[in-house]
Amino acid sequence: MAQDLCLIGSIVAAHGIRGGLKVQSFSDVPGRFSRLETVLLGHAPERVRPAVVVDAAGDGSRVILQLEDCDDREAAELLVGLNIYVEDAEMADPPEGRHFIHDLIGCTVQTASGEYRGTVRDVMLLPANDIYVVEFEGREVLLPAVPAIVTMVNTAEKAITVEPIAGLFEDPDAD
Repeated sequence: MAQDLCLIGSIVAAHGIRGGLKVQSFSDVPGRFSRLETVLLGHAPERVRPAVVVDAAGDGSRVILQLEDCDDREAAELLVGLNIYVEDAEMADPPEGRHFIHDLIGCTVQTASGEYRGTVRDVMLLPANDIYVVEFEGREVLLPAVPAIVTMVNTAEKAITVEPIAGLFEDPDAD
């Protein structure tokens, strides 16, 4: 079941005395939490339990969530630190030009002429732009996810086309 889940947030604190939960949202989808009927809670995707969503307020990175059977501060405090997951089938499409991290991981990176440039192993979310961590010839290449370099992303085909800049994929130790 773990690979069928997507992490959308984390419970960071209790809110008020009626069991509200402060959630750090990892979703780019506006109104994401207000459309949910159920979520899955757990420290890891392998060990989750369902919870019914009663209400969600706020948008952006901070959301106040109310769950069924969580009706006082003590109950809410027991949930602090848990991650919030949904099944992939419940995921809304990301905004235009954005991609889910789990869809990017495993993508083959190549140039427009078909030269292999590695495989995406991780994605770093940074303020200026995302960085794709690409494994290439036994080393990591940090690939800025900007339009001048990443020219095409096709997660359905697990393929990313890049316009490499000089020195980006070259081995710094090679003479």
